[in-house]
Amino acid sequence: MFAQYFGQFLLNRSLVTASALDQALSAQAETRVKLGALAINKGYMTPEQAEKVHQTQTRMDKRFGEIAVDMGLLTEEVVTELLSSQQSAHLTLGQALIDQGTMNYETFSTALILYKKDYSLTDDQFESIVNGSIEALVESILLKQNMILEQALTDYISLFAKNMIRFIDSHIRIEIIPTDSAAVYEWTAYQSLISSDRSLSRVTAISAAEASFLQLASIYAQESIEEPGEMMEASVGELLNLHNGIYLVNLSNRGIELDLEPQAVVRSTAFSPGSPIKVVLRALGPLVQFDLILTDLNKLAESA
Repeated sequence: MFAQYFGQFLLNRSLVTASALDQALSAQAETRVKLGALAINKGYMTPEQAEKVHQTQTRMDKRFGEIAVDMGLLTEEVVTELLSSQQSAHLTLGQALIDQGTMNYETFSTALILYKKDYSLTDDQFESIVNGSIEALVESILLKQNMILEQALTDYISLFAKNMIRFIDSHIRIEIIPTDSAAVYEWTAYQSLISSDRSLSRVTAISAAEASFLQLASIYAQESIEEPGEMMEASVGELLNLHNGIYLVNLSNRGIELDLEPQAVVRSTAFSPGSPIKVVLRALGPLVQFDLILTDLNKLAESA
């Protein structure tokens, strides 16, 4: 995910053009292989075993390698070997930009220093981000926009970013969208998280234009959905339900018990500045764009 943020930083600083960045990101996507594919290619796992691990990820917040070790499919030594063969995404992006003549090694190195300075990152924080820490990346994004959120919301956003990488698009990035203006969406999937005694509830929602809603549904369902209808609604609703279910498992592991209302999908939703929205995240990927809308989850966590 960091490669997408770094690429956008280069674009915003006019260090690359949009077309050069698109070309480099495409090359980077083709070069960087996911851990499961590497394990299959090296003969450490069968496709069926890799799919089993992937399905397990729909129920818990763990990395592919961690689950494979827990299931006895890979050893920690093999996971380390596979990870070492995965080049850092931002380095692959940088090499693609250098190969196509857009940057040289000096300008690439300078750009990394500028990024660290712009986001006020220490060397340790930057190392955590480039090594794949979604939590550190989300924290840097929030601090950049002077947003101080409660732990419950930060945890939810970090998990959301992980799940988008796992189940939608590994090249997606998220941005914080201001909540001080009205927003109208063609489609919204929503689900309420509720306290165990049902005295308090908070809404989470995925909203988008119809074309993006259909594309999101198609990606998650892994089949083409071309018209609004039951399949589209079920797919996006289940994506939200999956994410919220894993979030509740994480809370339960910390002794916080919450429940979920059934998800629902509605057409033509409007959110006004006066509504109880705490934060809006925009997910931006090569194929899809949608907003995640959150209310104050911290109050809910505190009530449990």
